Amino acid sequence: MNHDKRFPGESVEYRKRRDALLDAEVELRRQVEAVAARRRELPLGGVVPKDYVFDTGSGPLRMSDMFQDGKDTLVLYSYMFSPAMDQPCPL
Repeated sequence: MNHDKRFPGESVEYRKRRDALLDAEVELRRQVEAVAARRRELPLGGVVPKDYVFDTGSGPLRMSDMFQDGKDTLVLYSYMFSPAMDQPCPL
C-alpha cells in the first residue's frame, strides 16, 4: 500500500521502510480486531459457585447485588496495597 503523507526531506529508503511499517501496523490492527470479535463470540463462562460478599468500607455488598436485569458482565479492578503504601502497587 502506498501512503500519501510525506515528510520534508525524507529519503526513498525511509519512505520504503515507513510504508512497510504502516502496512504492518494496519495488519496488526486487523488481527487485534479479529481477536476481539472472537472474544465477543465466546459463550458465557462458568457459574459463580457462591454469592460472594465484599467489604465496601460502607458495609457488606453481595456479588448478586452488583447486577441488574440484562446486565450479566462485571469488570473488576484489583489494586494491591499494603499498610505502608500511600498508593497502589504500579505492577
